[in-house]
Amino acid sequence: MAKDPTRDEMMTHLLMLHPEIGDDPFDAWEACYAFAIDHHGGQTSNLYEALCMSPFQPGPLWRCCAPGSMAEYYYKSLQLEFA
Repeated sequence: MAKDPTRDEMMTHLLMLHPEIGDDPFDAWEACYAFAIDHHGGQTSNLYEALCMSPFQPGPLWRCCAPGSMAEYYYKSLQLEFA
């Protein structure tokens, strides 16, 4: 069972490990969104709220972080910490 971090907790974790995110957080927001989709526990969970409040708004064809992308790398960091 995954932990239920807030959006801010996920970003704080990523920024601690990868300070370069502060310059362009788009990939980090995508990673947080993907993690929230994969691990939320329903409408009352922090991760579901993170989905609803995310600045990352994927198009209808988006399915997950692209293999080899920075977003995938950040997603794996989130999995190690919170899943």
